[in-house]
Amino acid sequence: MGNLAPMIKLELATCGGSRSDQMAVSYRQLLLERDGQPLNESQVRLLLQQVLSQLRGYHDRHQAHGGVSLSTIQQVPHGCQLVPPTRTPTTTTPQQDIVALARAAVTLLTGYPPSPDWLWQEHCEIDPTLAQVLTQMLAGAFDQAGQVLAVLVPEDFEATEFDTVPYQTPVVAAPTPPTQPMPMAAQTLPMPHPINPQEATKVPVMVLLLLGLGLGGVLTVAGALVWVISQRHSPTVVTTVPQATSVPSPQVGGSGGQKSAVAPTTSSFSAEDGVALVEAWLEAKKTIFAPPYDLDLAANFLTGPAWTDVAKQDGSVDWLRKNNTYYRYGRNQVTLKRVLKSTANHMVLDLTIQEQLNIYKNGRLRQSKTDRDTYRFDLRRVGDAWKIYDRRSVK
Repeated sequence: MGNLAPMIKLELATCGGSRSDQMAVSYRQLLLERDGQPLNESQVRLLLQQVLSQLRGYHDRHQAHGGVSLSTIQQVPHGCQLVPPTRTPTTTTPQQDIVALARAAVTLLTGYPPSPDWLWQEHCEIDPTLAQVLTQMLAGAFDQAGQVLAVLVPEDFEATEFDTVPYQTPVVAAPTPPTQPMPMAAQTLPMPHPINPQEATKVPVMVLLLLGLGLGGVLTVAGALVWVISQRHSPTVVTTVPQATSVPSPQVGGSGGQKSAVAPTTSSFSAEDGVALVEAWLEAKKTIFAPPYDLDLAANFLTGPAWTDVAKQDGSVDWLRKNNTYYRYGRNQVTLKRVLKSTANHMVLDLTIQEQLNIYKNGRLRQSKTDRDTYRFDLRRVGDAWKIYDRRSVK
């Protein structure tokens, strides 16, 4: 195979090994350096165990990592590490972490990300038990990393050897404890407040003065004074209610750095949305048919025959890799010609596309041209997203 990154001269390693530069490197870069050559089962199994052990630290605290991918799983001298998220995920669940890890593992085993349109198990040789676990992970059958570890390594599940891989989680500040002990008045029934001795000496004087007014008046006024004095000196228990602190809601912006295809709701998907999807695909081709040959990105746009043609063995991307060839795209223009079909889950459009294309081989420009043709795009709704199912030239 041709070398996809001639400027990179690094010693390759697998999970648990070491690199000559003793630096962390992502598994996406490792796969690129290997010309897409897959890892073996033992290497991927060890990676799963170490990354799952780190994810368990998040999931046990009811948190999600939110960014598991080949770009955030790194090879380090002592094994594998999961790069901590830059911000606390607000919508990602632990289940989605596990699905993303399974996608990364299948990509490392086959050289291609999984797709519902092909059986990835036919492109690698692994133990049937591991294949079943990965299939269940992809299907969202596990809610947290500990469940997967219990199935994947049941005999070592209680061991801590995999927990030694360092990981970090977003730090949540604990509430500041009170600087003074809680007063007893806030914990028990109110205690009688002691009467000030100086004020207490005034009581007999006032009583003597009132004796001259008569016994009846004394009793009446004395009773009133006693009530006033008791109210004056009785303790007042004040319950302090902490003032609620306004915490701004987290801003939800983007998808955590993950690229995704255009996915309008079913009711709002129009011909203009279909054109926008194709325009986004033309932009994505710049990193799909050239290094880093990003098939993860292609999977966001393609399904069915369109995906198979690009991602299969000896498909378009595999051919480019093997022949050390890549495409550079210039300006493009998309014009809607006609809408042939538009339903809730299926749309067919005829589009005229003009596109500049430069073809490089071994780092040198071999051909430069501008293509203009009319293509029939078959778009299908897959889950919550619309993808390109097929594309063919219309003569």
